[in-house]
Amino acid sequence: MRTLILYIGMLLLPALAMAQGSKGQASGCAPMVDGKICYVDEVDMDGMSQKKIYEGISRWAKKNYAKDIFLSNVVTNKKKKTVFVSSKVELLLNDTDKTIVSYKLSILCEEGKYKATLTDITYQYDPNGEKKYRNIPAEEVIANEGKGNQIAHIKNPRLFCDATYFFAEQLFGDVFNSLDEDAEE
Repeated sequence: MRTLILYIGMLLLPALAMAQGSKGQASGCAPMVDGKICYVDEVDMDGMSQKKIYEGISRWAKKNYAKDIFLSNVVTNKKKKTVFVSSKVELLLNDTDKTIVSYKLSILCEEGKYKATLTDITYQYDPNGEKKYRNIPAEEVIANEGKGNQIAHIKNPRLFCDATYFFAEQLFGDVFNSLDEDAEE
């Protein structure tokens, strides 16, 4: 059933990517670990081998993040069965506002499961369209569900909070789907 839902989601992915800032509000959109925004997805893969999990996620990461070294980077460790991605993408906040979000995604592959952790999130935001981007740590904008906003020119931090949460969910879905695609090959 989860595979069917994820498959339907993949079919709708282009439309969802365009509307990611318009999905509504997410409860718990800014999880904190040791004072840092940190999204975690621990997934049980029903007995799938560590090697197969690592190979599928590693292949997905290299295919999607190793093309442009100015935008992203992939480091894999076959011995430790880890995949590390650092990247930046445009994040739609609503129908008119957007930001560039930089992040790090680390994935630890184990026997029958994996753990994906999204951290070190920063926004490059230019509210006036003057191409004067400023790097802003997510903690300064979305901590405490946006109530901890410390940046005066960000008038609606909840937009950042919700868009970041939905982005993390989409990214975690892509990681999961990489293993589903691997099973079909």
